[in-house]
Amino acid sequence: MSENKQELQRKIEKMELRLAELKTRLAAVELAEQHEAVDHLDEYLQAVDHEYDSLRAFWPVVVQEFRTLLGKKP
Repeated sequence: MSENKQELQRKIEKMELRLAELKTRLAAVELAEQHEAVDHLDEYLQAVDHEYDSLRAFWPVVVQEFRTLLGKKP
């Protein structure tokens, strides 16, 4: 039942080919994910801009509240 050297070498070669195929598929999946992320980058930047605008609009209210709490006039 022992395998000879040639049989083992063939099995190794098949496994190496399969591994190379899997690595190629993984690279394709990662590339697709990167493209997807880039496609949604504009949406993300718009969301960040919206949050920044909200914070900028809210900041004077925060400053006013702190001044009121500290007893200072506006």
